[in-house]
Amino acid sequence: MKTCAIGFLLIALAVPVNAALLHDESVNGDLGTDPLIPTAIVFPVGSSKIIGTTGNIGTLDRDYITFTIAAGQKLIGLNLLALAPNNIAFTSFNAGATSYAPSAATAANFLAGIHITALEVGTDLMPLFVSDSVTGNFLPAPELGPGTYCFLIQQTSPILQSYSLEFVVSGPVPTGPTTWGTIKALYK
Repeated sequence: MKTCAIGFLLIALAVPVNAALLHDESVNGDLGTDPLIPTAIVFPVGSSKIIGTTGNIGTLDRDYITFTIAAGQKLIGLNLLALAPNNIAFTSFNAGATSYAPSAATAANFLAGIHITALEVGTDLMPLFVSDSVTGNFLPAPELGPGTYCFLIQQTSPILQSYSLEFVVSGPVPTGPTTWGTIKALYK
């Protein structure tokens, strides 16, 4: 019986889990467009998805979020799942709970910022913040450690651009009675 239970547990752990959808602008409304009032997002350990649109049709619609990476955790991935139509977009990270409107005067305030196109769909963008930053600052590694950050995505061409991003946070797995305690109980 224990062997069977352990087998089922291992199969359940091996099945990939889809990213949790944390914010979809078509359902949850527009993400923050003011750098001083970004939308607060809580990323759990694992994969989380944000779906939105950004553009410059009449007014510039930038999307700003703020999030905190807890002690013992890291943001280790930022996967571009979709970007359409194919056009250059700008995305960046900065430290703190508020952000900046990108310009030559504010470029030094960003930890790193990159240009992306649909060519990057299906890839992790974090390494680009290390090697291809256009803001003058680069991340020292393709990750963000504990702290509070802002993330920005914008399209400055006169188009409306849809995007889907997957944020991947690593960290300790909670060991409560529903996880480790359950496994330990199998060996009693």
